[in-house]
Amino acid sequence: MRLDPPLDPTSPQARQWLEDELRKGIYHEQKGLLQQIWDWLNELISGAGSGAAGLAGWTIWIAVAVIAAVVALVLVRSIHAERRMTGARREGVLEGPTRTAAEHRAAAARALEAGDADTAVLEAYRALTRSAVERTLLDDLPGRTSHEVAVALGPVFPASASSLAVAADTFDAVRYGRRTARPESARDLIALDADLARTRPLLPDPATAAGPR
Repeated sequence: MRLDPPLDPTSPQARQWLEDELRKGIYHEQKGLLQQIWDWLNELISGAGSGAAGLAGWTIWIAVAVIAAVVALVLVRSIHAERRMTGARREGVLEGPTRTAAEHRAAAARALEAGDADTAVLEAYRALTRSAVERTLLDDLPGRTSHEVAVALGPVFPASASSLAVAADTFDAVRYGRRTARPESARDLIALDADLARTRPLLPDPATAAGPR
């Protein structure tokens, strides 16, 4: 906003300008804080308190500076949050140094024993994903998400398809939603990994997959 002097609005004009500006949608995310700022500015512009009369001519500049600072703060926080979420969601289940399914299982067991259910959930899901790769049930594709794993393995383990979907939701809630996992959820995921490791996969008949000749 560019304000060219001379600028000497009346108190009602100053209040109206600020009220119109603060009605914009960008400020609604910080409603509690901005409401306090608005109350303070309104009191200042109205000349409340001793010695405040006649301040409206320059308090508008204070108001503009405060609004600009709040806008900058909201935008910076929004951009940083979006970048964090966007970067995190591009990561696949098995991103990072390659480890075996056994190594992921050991990490999950250690985490659960130490009371770290979040890490146990993540490592257990990585274990079942890596196990499927080792069994050639999944291609070792970078960036494969938890739900892509569940969708791909559902037809291979039809009896566990619903459990796989729940496990994928749990993984995402912990990894991206910053939610705290329950120990029961970690134990269920560890048990699911163990169950899939013992289960014979349902693979398509090569003759059927090839189609009629």
